[in-house]
Amino acid sequence: MQKPPSFVLDGQGPLFKQIGRAVTEQILKGRYKQGERLPSEAELTTIFDTSRQTVNKAISELAKHGLVERNRRAGTVVSWQFQERFILPLRDVSDELEQNNQIYEYRIIERKVITNGKGGITWGALPAGANLLYLETIHLADGLPVQLETRYINFDAFPEVEHETFAERSPSKWLLENIPWSEVDHTVRATNASAELANKLGVKVGAACLVVDRQTFHRGKPITFVHLIYPGDRFSIKGKFSLANGEE
Repeated sequence: MQKPPSFVLDGQGPLFKQIGRAVTEQILKGRYKQGERLPSEAELTTIFDTSRQTVNKAISELAKHGLVERNRRAGTVVSWQFQERFILPLRDVSDELEQNNQIYEYRIIERKVITNGKGGITWGALPAGANLLYLETIHLADGLPVQLETRYINFDAFPEVEHETFAERSPSKWLLENIPWSEVDHTVRATNASAELANKLGVKVGAACLVVDRQTFHRGKPITFVHLIYPGDRFSIKGKFSLANGEE
């Protein structure tokens, strides 16, 4: 079987990434509709002239990001929850920094299990009394803070997170790699650094900062709420969807 002209590899990066982008392109173009079955892994293996393992890795990544759903009987289908509008990138800050050849580090400042609705913490997507894993993390580029992350994870839905140390991967990276999502909501605003925030980010009091509040869900189930603060002069966020690099 010759490779159909609809699937085109761009030659950039690992093969499984290229396959993921080729499949994504056809979904975005409407070649495969929501709920429609994609070619099987065996068929994709032949189409792309590669190993079953490589194809499986590509499709698994698309499934983790909520683009497709996998079912042993029905095969792989385009997710019903997939939305073609991408407002902001849902990616880890480390990817952005490493692309800019900056040295990335992160430090977990605080970690604890808390109760929704107590201690001034209320996540409206969950009922009062729900258990949340609270994490405060600072992300650095070349030794300078570029993002302060305050995150709440739905502990009841994902109790396995209790045993994750995040020693090798930051919380955001771990979530992207291990827990699927199908919906994301963003709120973006500007703020001026308070004394406490200025101390954590290493900026002057009153410095302009960008704030992003993000909630992610999978089939209506709340996954995580994160509050991100960026020093205005050290980091920028791009919201363009590019099939050339496969990021949102």
